[in-house]
Amino acid sequence: MVIRKTRAAAVLLIAMIFVQIPLTHSTESKSHVNVYHLLLLLMPVIYLPAVRYLKVNPATAFIATMMGTSLAASASYGGGLRSTLIVFVAASYFLGTVFGRKLDDLDLRRIFVWILGCCIAFILLRDAVYAGQLGAIYTRSETTSSVLYMSTGGRNIEASLLALLSILLIGTRVYPIAAGIALLTSGMMLSRSGLLGTAVSIGIAAYRMRKTRHYYFYTFIGVAAVVLVAGLVLSSVIDIPVIDRFNLQAETQLEQKNVGRLALWTSAGTALEHNLMGYGVGNGVPVMEQISGLEFVENNVHDIYLQFLLEGGVQSLLLFLALAGHILFSRTDGQQGNVKAFLLCYLMLAFIEFSGYEAYFWFFVGMFYAQRDKRLGRLRVEADARTRERNAWLKSRSPLGRPDPAHA
Repeated sequence: MVIRKTRAAAVLLIAMIFVQIPLTHSTESKSHVNVYHLLLLLMPVIYLPAVRYLKVNPATAFIATMMGTSLAASASYGGGLRSTLIVFVAASYFLGTVFGRKLDDLDLRRIFVWILGCCIAFILLRDAVYAGQLGAIYTRSETTSSVLYMSTGGRNIEASLLALLSILLIGTRVYPIAAGIALLTSGMMLSRSGLLGTAVSIGIAAYRMRKTRHYYFYTFIGVAAVVLVAGLVLSSVIDIPVIDRFNLQAETQLEQKNVGRLALWTSAGTALEHNLMGYGVGNGVPVMEQISGLEFVENNVHDIYLQFLLEGGVQSLLLFLALAGHILFSRTDGQQGNVKAFLLCYLMLAFIEFSGYEAYFWFFVGMFYAQRDKRLGRLRVEADARTRERNAWLKSRSPLGRPDPAHA
């Protein structure tokens, strides 16, 4: 019964993390309050005894450092609604640790399949409600501000989430469905990050079914080269919207209008010249606006490494890089391998997207470390068992002691 309740709680939370249902919107902080925010405040109270699962590692060190930096910076730069993001980061990490400890690989695999079902149901329902606006939804049209996307971050995050979810389903029968939906959605919505994430997902799936490591490596390089050359040739003759989305000249033109990623990164660099120790969570873009005199539509700089440097300072960025390196070089098995691939894909896409405070990222960071602790514990138990068996064998093979001369 306990496992069933835990599984139901996990399905509810993960479903709301992926299918983000907004409750309110703050125009001042450019942020949404979603259903999953309420769950992240309530669920930790239910699982409070599981605090014993938390360990000192790069993730907990980073979260503690970001909290300390934000508290120190609030005296000079204040704080708003977005400053509470660090609380939800901590709650997401804690709940990921809880469910990673309590659920086994089979439970997690079933849960991820159910989450895919929730996402498909949402997309079908959304498309049915907005049937007259499908052309605008699945293009780069800016006339869909009232449309409810799977993520409150908009169409790009929706495509990226579908790509990331497909990674969690590698090895299941529904993986082709998940990858196909991610590819179709990313292509129609012209999402660069979604297409990159889907390519990574398919590449990982192919690698795990490899004949030899070198076979798939050279196959991937060859296919990538052919696609690149074909894209360059076709784009000079035919207007292909997907290829145009990867045109860096377009970003330069946006910067000249004080919008887009390059404009954000330039202003972030200017802000860093004034302070390298961090402005506090949520204060990055407001400080950039004060210094530059510009007003940005975005509430983050679309590069989480730059975001953490700007808001958490050098100390927080170094800890986050240690976290990323620890995930990269950790050995995994079972479902933890998919969770690791999910996190690494996120960290790759994070150079051009995301804010770094997403609940789904920190939830799976917590799950990764919980699974790692379980794996290390299992290995220790197996090592102890082998040691006992070896000692018993050696004892059985030892020669008998010589007889006492008095009784000879």
